Amino acid sequence: MRLDLSLLNEHQREAVEYGDGPLLVLAGAGTGKTRVITYRMAHLMARRSVPGDRILGFTFTNKAAREMRERLERMYPDLDPSPLLSTFHSFGLQFLREEYRHCGIRSRFPIYDDSDTRSVLLEILREIGGLNAAEKDVDTVRAQISRWKMNFISPEVALDNSVDDLEELQARAYLRYKDKMRGFNAVDFDDLIHLPVLLLENNPEVRSRWQQKFDHLLIDEYQDTNSAQYRFARALVDDRQNLCVVGDDDQSIYAFRGAEVEKILSFNKDFPTAHVVTLESNYRSVSSILDAANEVIAKNPRRHSKRLVSMRGAGDPIRLSIYDGEQEEASSVVSMVHKSRQMGLSLAKQAILLRSAIQARPFEEKLRFYDIPYTIIGGRSYFDRREIKDALSFLRALVFPEDDIALLRILNVPKRGFGKAAREVIDEISRNRGLSVQAVLENDELMSAASPAGQKGAIKLMTALKESRAELNHDGKFALVKVLEQVDYDSHLKEISAGDAADLEARRTAVEGLYESVARFEGNHGQGKLDQWLREISLDSDKDAENGGEVLTLMTFHGAKGLEFPVVHLVGVEDGLIPHRRAIAEDPEKGEEEERRLMYVAMTRAMDQLHMSMARTRRRAGRDMECEESRFLAEIPEGMILKEEIREEDRPPVTGEEARSRLAQLRQQLADQ
Repeated sequence: MRLDLSLLNEHQREAVEYGDGPLLVLAGAGTGKTRVITYRMAHLMARRSVPGDRILGFTFTNKAAREMRERLERMYPDLDPSPLLSTFHSFGLQFLREEYRHCGIRSRFPIYDDSDTRSVLLEILREIGGLNAAEKDVDTVRAQISRWKMNFISPEVALDNSVDDLEELQARAYLRYKDKMRGFNAVDFDDLIHLPVLLLENNPEVRSRWQQKFDHLLIDEYQDTNSAQYRFARALVDDRQNLCVVGDDDQSIYAFRGAEVEKILSFNKDFPTAHVVTLESNYRSVSSILDAANEVIAKNPRRHSKRLVSMRGAGDPIRLSIYDGEQEEASSVVSMVHKSRQMGLSLAKQAILLRSAIQARPFEEKLRFYDIPYTIIGGRSYFDRREIKDALSFLRALVFPEDDIALLRILNVPKRGFGKAAREVIDEISRNRGLSVQAVLENDELMSAASPAGQKGAIKLMTALKESRAELNHDGKFALVKVLEQVDYDSHLKEISAGDAADLEARRTAVEGLYESVARFEGNHGQGKLDQWLREISLDSDKDAENGGEVLTLMTFHGAKGLEFPVVHLVGVEDGLIPHRRAIAEDPEKGEEEERRLMYVAMTRAMDQLHMSMARTRRRAGRDMECEESRFLAEIPEGMILKEEIREEDRPPVTGEEARSRLAQLRQQLADQ
């Protein structure tokens, strides 16, 4: 095999050609991380004659493993045998298939997904804690058991160390869960790493056999490893310590998933003979963006020293626009996206980045009014949230009494005696009799077969809709607030939040945001026109096809990792959002460090232009709250950012029809020229 290394820079080549022993490659954003790890595998095979099947590579997603394999195959079309490229979990599954006897399971074992494990734990909690405790605690218990497994704490030790009733309940559930899973001959996703590590660490014969299978182990995105994955990798490495890890401590942003930045920070301590190569030549972003991002991340006290240098020239200055409120911010940003699209920059080359998915609401509204197709990454669409679908269904039931789909959705929300079977019967009666669902619910004779609770619930729902519908032409927001209060929808939010105060706050905030959307629309267009608003916010399912699949991407900072766009709009750059107030409250020191890394990741997604924005006031918990610039902006020297104060009255939203008309006019003007 021939291998051409001429495309690599000096430091990339150093990492690729380094010999045996532990190797840490610190690959900053946009410095060619994937190229280095792929070329190193190729070099081991081509120049050092290491058989492909003696090389094991760990990635964090199947997609990353597939892309790496495809790169190798393009370099060597007849590659055989090829390296084993796998996620930790996929490799763990392969391990268990070979070593199941040593792990106390039989050969044909199922893997239980989240839904399966939830059902098992729900049954256990009903046995030991009662039905109410089961419904309330099942997700909390499941998360705690996962943490215990990741840290290799047995059920017995967890029970001995429990300090209160909740921990004792969780530990007892853990003990029974382990027994039940053994009885089912089943494993869960945590077991795919947990069981192999226990076996490798406690059985020298098995450990030696697996260490002899591979000459080299490489790990991509090493900064995202957790304790269990780290121990898995260490157990597979023999005394030669041929372990190469590639990652960037400055991009460690997944602590909430268990990732520990300490693993990459302490690599030299774990492997004292490690060779370190730092990649600082950035091929993605212009200097104006990188210089500012470097200033932000440099303030983190715990990090490997590095400073990215752009290979693409100076570029345009970063802009920070300061708006009166979040509506003005959304209108302006979407308008910029729209104008850029008209000037020939495709939507696929632009992105709006948000710290929290809940910030997407005003942007989604404006995008829908402009008829701009979009997708959400790293969070649900505001309009896909369960509580928003519920609230919109109540509003649709008010505005469109014949809307059977909306009424069937809210028939048992909150619970009022209509199970799935009862809803199906009502739907069937409606279709067979040619009546609307509302007509069926209002017919005492047709409802006589329903349970007493169902009959009572139907009367209450119909009364709430009728009384609230009378308010529609006067105040649509009041009508929606009234119907949700009359049916006690907040009790439903409390139930589905399962005791999670932060989740409950987020759901309430989302619903309050919908109230404000309705009020704002009526303020601009007058009362009695909510049918128009409901139609406008409904995305056309064929929109992607009509636009050749081209869509604008809205994503959270977390969801943006690993991606890049020529133009990036970084919105809501305010204290409380970035850094997020919850992260700071939970752990002021580590929270701020991770939030600074998150800001760095978001900034370095931009290739050519970075536009940042913030609002002086933002709606939270039903009130307009004063906002301050993110403290991270103060860490960027003057002159690196052009600030502009934008004060203007909130303009009426542009409808999709108006946007299409404007676009048609522009096309005609271009044609005339």
